[in-house]
Amino acid sequence: MRLPFPTLRANLIAAFAAVIALSLLLASGVFFYLLREYQVDYERDRLERQAMFYASEVYRLAVAGESLSSIAGQLDQSTADTGARVLLLDANGTVLHDTSNNQLTGDTFVIPPTAGRRPNVFQGPVSTPYGDEVFTVVAFRGLLPGLRLAVTAPEQTLTNAWRDVLPRLSMAALSALLVSIVIAWWLASAITRPIVQITRASEEMAAGNLDPHLTLPETTDEVGRLSKAFTTMAREVARSHRAMRDLLANVSHDLRTPLTSISGFSGALVDGTLSGPEGAREAGRIIGEEAERMRRLVEDLLYLGRIEAGDVALQRVRVDLAELARAVQSRFLFRAQESGLRLNVQAAEPAVVTGDPHRLGQVLDNLVENAFKHTPPSGSIDVTVSLEPTRAPSRAARAAYQAVVTVHNSGSYIPAEEVERVFERFYQVDKARAGSNGRGLGLAIAREIVQAHDGRLLLESSRAGGTSFSVRIPALEPAALPPIPSSEPARPAEVGAARR
Repeated sequence: MRLPFPTLRANLIAAFAAVIALSLLLASGVFFYLLREYQVDYERDRLERQAMFYASEVYRLAVAGESLSSIAGQLDQSTADTGARVLLLDANGTVLHDTSNNQLTGDTFVIPPTAGRRPNVFQGPVSTPYGDEVFTVVAFRGLLPGLRLAVTAPEQTLTNAWRDVLPRLSMAALSALLVSIVIAWWLASAITRPIVQITRASEEMAAGNLDPHLTLPETTDEVGRLSKAFTTMAREVARSHRAMRDLLANVSHDLRTPLTSISGFSGALVDGTLSGPEGAREAGRIIGEEAERMRRLVEDLLYLGRIEAGDVALQRVRVDLAELARAVQSRFLFRAQESGLRLNVQAAEPAVVTGDPHRLGQVLDNLVENAFKHTPPSGSIDVTVSLEPTRAPSRAARAAYQAVVTVHNSGSYIPAEEVERVFERFYQVDKARAGSNGRGLGLAIAREIVQAHDGRLLLESSRAGGTSFSVRIPALEPAALPPIPSSEPARPAEVGAARR
């Protein structure tokens, strides 16, 4: 449906104003209906009060010995100030005096049959001998015997009494509408201001500025959640763009070195610089090693892309992470002795999860390999496996227990601002060691594998305590576990090297 105005703010203000005007119209209609009945009752009561007042005046004058003509004159004088029309009647209804220029004097006036609100008072519409409809109140109380007093008013005076307050009510309704429009304008502005900022930021992002400046309100309503979601999206887009830029730069760098070697040695073979069988074999060996290096890099990139896209089929069998940790110790023990590092594995109790043993073993290999690269001589690497009850609800907290594997190494430190970027492809905390410690995909692959098992890969680092990577995966309850056949899982064919 096409909106009548070009901007959201104008449409919101128009919608608010229309709803408010309709509400005021409906409320005014109901109010006028109720007011009309109230005003008619009020006029009838006022006529009764006038009738009782003039009846008491006539009685006072008659007791004082005033003649009928004197009483009539004083009634004329009194009603001239109030605008009331008073009739003096005898017992037969004959009009003795009419304060309205004696128009009905001598005529017979019908007494209304309906009793009023007060004793000895009757009221109702009456037709005059001239055909006029008047509302009449006749008082019997407080008068001399055989004397009646009637107060009349045109019938339309009662039915139109509510119109007297119509101008004031209209002014009040107009004022309320104007105030409501001002409030609607403010409310529409408050709603559309974040949307305008988001639109402007989207245009900036489309123009190439992936980090637009936003000052969005932190609220819990729909607009606040939209603002928060857009801010998160903008941050993720900027991070992804930075990661893609770093990826291209690092892939180009990592491919340049082997390509240079391949180009150089192949050129040497062609131009005869490397002569003889020994030179040819050496060139072939180097070309083969560099080609294998590029192949592994490309395979790791393709594998990481498949994991992120969810195209890697994982085995779903019971795996004891404690047994995987002990297998890692046997594979890396000789390297630890050569490097002068202490490798300790604490995995006394089973920690059984449902997953792929080959991929989970690859995660542990990557984390331990990463620890070896960043642990100084005479340092230590500690691998701890434990089973913990789930503490807080989360995406990975669908089980009562979680298996926790922690790989800690001493002597290394990762600044807080670098923690999240450590898991990006090719990212390195120590730029001086770039290109000397593997392809930089190990941690990215490890995190994707852990997330594919509904787990989390966490990082903690401090200058005094070193660096710890913790793998947390939903585990089976110990009481429900049958014995697992003891067999060392197959060692991963490729261990992605991790760089920070």
